[in-house]
Amino acid sequence: MAKHLARIHGTEEDKVNCPFYFKIGACRHADRCSRIHHRPAFSQTILIKHVYRHPVREAELKAASEGRSADAVEVDEEEAREDFLVFFEDFYVELSKFGRLEALHVCDNLGDHMVGHVYAKFSDEEEAADALNIMHGRYYLGRRLEVEFSPVTDFREARCRDFDEDTCRRGGFCNFMHVKPVPMCLIRDMEEDAEEDRRRERRERERRRREREGGGSEGGRKRRSRSRSRSWSGS
Repeated sequence: MAKHLARIHGTEEDKVNCPFYFKIGACRHADRCSRIHHRPAFSQTILIKHVYRHPVREAELKAASEGRSADAVEVDEEEAREDFLVFFEDFYVELSKFGRLEALHVCDNLGDHMVGHVYAKFSDEEEAADALNIMHGRYYLGRRLEVEFSPVTDFREARCRDFDEDTCRRGGFCNFMHVKPVPMCLIRDMEEDAEEDRRRERRERERRRREREGGGSEGGRKRRSRSRSRSWSGS
């Protein structure tokens, strides 16, 4: 019996636990779901909810506020792409201060339960916990961040394979992750910069430690600023 329950856990056969929440960390039924959402107490992955301003959703909201139909909204694709890359870089740089990022994914979905979601997977749970504790309640461009641990650690199960192959027929309302693509050259450049920043920080911590042990004039450890960007503000 135990082996059977372990085998079906988080699958469609599991009538107790929600398979979508288990795989994606989001469910369109939210708290009304008839199955259990097991929210992890710790994880390598954090979810920053609804922080990315999807250009289609923003255009729809603007049209509605102006009394226009949202059925035929137009989006400047080039401008939207540039805005997204700025957003991605802002979050990559900020989150990398907590540790090495194994993945940073921004959802292109439009469903209310997934729109604007950002998933960040760190190399270990301690780094993810540090990021959650600092980032939750902060503001990015005036939007308060809501951060939680996510059960998702294997994005292969969470991603929509059809979207990755440009064949998804459900569009933005698919219940699997539509991950916005980012040029690998940009990611590699940011990885190198982040690793150099972490090495510099480790050297600085070691220098301060030696000064304290040697009776240096620096009496205590200075708190490191988590951001210099004007996009960010505290809680």
